[in-house]
Amino acid sequence: MFDHVIFAASAFMAQVLTNLDNLAALVALMMVSGPRRTVAGFLLAQIMIITAALLLALGVDDVVPHWAGYLGVIPLGLGLIGIARQFRGAETEETPRISSGASTFITMLLFISLSMDTFAVLAPLLADSAPSYRIAGVAGAVAAALTLTLLGLLGARSPIMTGGFAQRLEKLVPYVMVCAGIYILSNSWTDAI
Repeated sequence: MFDHVIFAASAFMAQVLTNLDNLAALVALMMVSGPRRTVAGFLLAQIMIITAALLLALGVDDVVPHWAGYLGVIPLGLGLIGIARQFRGAETEETPRISSGASTFITMLLFISLSMDTFAVLAPLLADSAPSYRIAGVAGAVAAALTLTLLGLLGARSPIMTGGFAQRLEKLVPYVMVCAGIYILSNSWTDAI
């Protein structure tokens, strides 16, 4: 049971650390568009990303059994690219802009586009796990999405979330992706036995 809690906590942290850009966008959009449509779009996007990661994890077992762990190459590669960009100073990606009257659907699409790094970490993590751990991982990811929503609601009222603090935390995302990729790959050779 304790190992399931630890796995849920790792999925929670992966979800939070790969969604820091979403948190910044959530706070900014709430200030412009209001909380109702923004929160609904964010939560719908998170549900879709978590569901897609789980479906991929379930489908990988049927298509390529014992090879699911090699999906860890994806977050590892993306993380290394992100680290290289940070060292070169080429991190010029801006958060996509959205109008103040955007619908929930448009807001959801924005958050889905910002969540591809979350999918790239969560899908291999769930695919390389036993079914009971997948349930714990999904529970941790859902708890993280709800926590991020709460932080966004609080952050829309606090200047700390809109300042440089959130931007400095976002620099950790490539390192989280590398660690997740290494974890998934290191566990892969045991799956073949």
